[in-house]
Amino acid sequence: MKFFINKAVLTHTIFFLLIILSILSYNRVAKELFPPSTLDKIAITGAYAGASSDTLNKIAVTPIEDGIKNYAEVVNIESTILNGSFSIVADIKPNSDMNTLLSDFKSEVSLIRSNLPSDMNEPSVTIVKKAFPLITVTIAGDVDRFTLLDIANKLKQKLLILKDLSKIQIDGDGDKELKVSLNSDKIEALGLDKNLVINAISNLSSIMPIGKIESATQFYISLKNIKNLENIKNMIIKIGNKSVRLKDIATLKYDIQTPSTLGKFNGIKDVSLTIKKGESGDAIALTKKIREITKEFAKNYPDLKFGFSMDTSVWVKNRLNTVVSNIAFGLILVFFAMWIFINKRISFVVTIGIPTSFAIALIFLDYLDFSLNLLSMLGALIALGMIVDEAIVVAENIQRHLEMGKDKVAAAIDGTKEVFWPVVASALTTIFAFLPLLMIQGEIGVFLKIIPIMITILILSSILEAFIFLPLHAKEMLSAKDDAKDKMWEKVNNFYKKVLSLFLRFKWISLIFFLMIIPALTVVGFKHSKFQLFPDFDTTQIYVKGSVESNNTIYDTFKAITPIENVLKEKLGGNDIKSFTTIVGMKLNGKSNIDSAENNFHIFVDLYDRKPTDFYNKYIAPLLIPVASNPDDVRRKKSAQEIAKELKAEYKKLGINIPDLSIEVPGTGMVKSDIVISLTEKNQEKLIKDLKRLQKELSNIKGVHSIYDDAELGAKLLKIKINEYGQKLGITQNYIVSSLRGYFSDSEFGKTIDDKVVKIKLKDINKDKISFFNNFRITIPNTNQEILLSKVAKFVIENNFKKLNKYDGVLAKSVYANLNKKFITTAEVYEKIDPLLNELKKEGVKVTIAGAKKVGKEFMNDIKYAAIVAIILIFITLVAMFNSVLLPFVVISVVPLSLLGVVIGNFIMGMNFTMIGMIGVVGLAGIVVNDGIIMIEFLKDAKNLEDLKNKASLRVRPILLTSITTILGLATLIFYPFGQSVILQPLAIVIGFGLAFSTLLNLFYLPLFFGIIKKIKE
Repeated sequence: MKFFINKAVLTHTIFFLLIILSILSYNRVAKELFPPSTLDKIAITGAYAGASSDTLNKIAVTPIEDGIKNYAEVVNIESTILNGSFSIVADIKPNSDMNTLLSDFKSEVSLIRSNLPSDMNEPSVTIVKKAFPLITVTIAGDVDRFTLLDIANKLKQKLLILKDLSKIQIDGDGDKELKVSLNSDKIEALGLDKNLVINAISNLSSIMPIGKIESATQFYISLKNIKNLENIKNMIIKIGNKSVRLKDIATLKYDIQTPSTLGKFNGIKDVSLTIKKGESGDAIALTKKIREITKEFAKNYPDLKFGFSMDTSVWVKNRLNTVVSNIAFGLILVFFAMWIFINKRISFVVTIGIPTSFAIALIFLDYLDFSLNLLSMLGALIALGMIVDEAIVVAENIQRHLEMGKDKVAAAIDGTKEVFWPVVASALTTIFAFLPLLMIQGEIGVFLKIIPIMITILILSSILEAFIFLPLHAKEMLSAKDDAKDKMWEKVNNFYKKVLSLFLRFKWISLIFFLMIIPALTVVGFKHSKFQLFPDFDTTQIYVKGSVESNNTIYDTFKAITPIENVLKEKLGGNDIKSFTTIVGMKLNGKSNIDSAENNFHIFVDLYDRKPTDFYNKYIAPLLIPVASNPDDVRRKKSAQEIAKELKAEYKKLGINIPDLSIEVPGTGMVKSDIVISLTEKNQEKLIKDLKRLQKELSNIKGVHSIYDDAELGAKLLKIKINEYGQKLGITQNYIVSSLRGYFSDSEFGKTIDDKVVKIKLKDINKDKISFFNNFRITIPNTNQEILLSKVAKFVIENNFKKLNKYDGVLAKSVYANLNKKFITTAEVYEKIDPLLNELKKEGVKVTIAGAKKVGKEFMNDIKYAAIVAIILIFITLVAMFNSVLLPFVVISVVPLSLLGVVIGNFIMGMNFTMIGMIGVVGLAGIVVNDGIIMIEFLKDAKNLEDLKNKASLRVRPILLTSITTILGLATLIFYPFGQSVILQPLAIVIGFGLAFSTLLNLFYLPLFFGIIKKIKE
């Protein structure tokens, strides 16, 4: 301290260099809406055209799951099995060696290779890259699909130069295919063996290299592929002892394979590029570059219309504006509070330290590769009041030493030294309260970890500022003859002594009040409090999603949802809906995973920003935002929930016949559905019946909405069982497969080369007619004779789910629902449906609870453990400081008593207890002991009650100031949260009201309890 005071030029130079470095760090650090909220994942995917989900489960999925589920790094496994393909996703514990695990998983997959069909590719194993939606680029125009896709791919190549992009997906894209449609009637008329026809066509083309000749001139040998479609049609193929031209038995054409997704923008067909960024990269800067590249590229295609939708950078800018304005206003409140209660010089000294602490924190964020997002900025807002505590204590003590008559240098050094250990201890207790929150497991732990990290970084930064820069600023700016509010504080101190004297005079009655009445009221308050995972908040997006009939193709679905889009179209140009983007072929399910199917659709409805209604956000916040918002984008008056409710009413009025049509307001990311109940039952009919019973029970509960299940029946299974006659003819299962596959599978039978590799797809023109199957004839083995398939085999038809879901290897079907938290909480819903769930269990149904209840239960277990660790760390810190076990006990006794303030705060603000609020309760433990440390440090040498009162009165000013500044820093978040900042409102309420109540406890209860424990008398 003395060194930095005496070396003023060096200290000022370091100060300005820090500011410059922080500006550079701000430009480098990534800016995004939310931090990552998912665990690391490894995905195993495979496909086999024509295979049923049940078959894939038996031959591939279950063996793979058995191989990987016992790895200690695996948290859980979720599998989705469709007809023809499957996906297994394993969540991995943080800090695991992903490359080693990837290699191990590949080995496990290789072990089952012998069980797979010879023509099935080995399933792929990949590390799932974390991807965050960035922006969607749309391309529309009066040209064919080939042209649009070609242009989209060219734009994609231009955009891929941006290194921080993790994925660019072209909706509606597909590989070029040569489709060969066999005519079985002509094949039979020509007397051709159907199996030999398939073999001949499969050998038409090869892309395999032959070799090379190493002579004076080197030659690489390969086959020259035939590109011209007419030449391919006229190719002669030999089948047995007969030769025919290909066009005589098949129709050929080049086409694009059926896309997995199709897109629309505002109801108009387009080709869209969905662009996502990785964990690194600035969303705002990346989006700006994407727009620039696209606009330059669009100049080459004046007849096409290029557009942008779902631009998350706009949301990032608006949310960061909201939080920055809150921080700026909190800073102003803190500045004037200190000016009013102490003097303007101290207010300047302390206020200068706040941006300095933020500057140091920015450098740390950049170095540690964290991003600026809604949670990290709100963490900074929460820490705002805390980081001035150290500065206030140091500056106030230096001012006190100046008023004692010391010169400026001596006052700065002595005043800082005197409070060095109390300030360090106070900072450490706050850090130790928040840091154990990093022990929270799962996706919630990943999502929330930035809050304790940001608070820790800022508090450490404030310690550096308080002991390096602040003493020098105090020496240069403070004065003993300044306009200190001595008379005001003298009156405050006198009033305080009188009140404290009353508590001390009736000490036993007072102690009963503090140690019995307050805990009793707290218990009653908690007992009558409700719990929900996250508070409801307004968003700028609504989901409209669902599934049409399961036999619909992707093109049928594309047309079928037009009435739904027409309702949204009518609302364009108003004050609510800005645009909407439709993706056909997928939808996000209740667990926020993608459900891919041709009859699924998902419409992302983007809303305008909401107009603020309270005085602060309407008139003050706009003056403090760093980046001006587009006033045309701020026009919405209704909440997203209100708009969703209106859409539901309109769709109901129109009578749109889509049973699982859902209109939802998306949540935070970890829990998309409040209620998720999975049932496992071998009897398919009973399982469907039980799911319907559960949905009916939920629909009768007020406040439960958006109820649906994932037990959609798909295409029926047609199983072939060879009869005894067929067995005598030598017909085997493999023979059946080889005889039918080329006519019914629509699968790949070869490759050729055009401008790029082109797949050859084979099927019969009558493939999709059941009559063709019933009358299909196969060649009897080792003869030239044919026989009806139905003569040698029995056909068994079974119902089949469109997809199978497995959770940790267990097949299950789930019911999903969301809640209106104004009417009911998750716990209350389960209380109402528990009788039915217990009844199902007695019937042998396995019931698994997921969603908010599962996450909440896991979180509560983690938060209890974190709270115990926090208290232990705080206690050890206090023992080290006071060299006593008794004094830390006295200080920490304030913590449970302060919870009554939390209960009162939630009651006044009409807030349920939430997960974020519980984090605030743990953090509160470290904050409330800070004032206790300041008080006990002065009380510990008190000789009698009068001395006790005098010493306690010396700490009134710093205790009140630190509490007032912390509460003022949180004021906008407590009383005027806006948009998604509502997520952290419960935390601010807990800390704000808890600290306010603990201030009274530290001023009156603590001296009283200390005096009784130490047996201090008159």
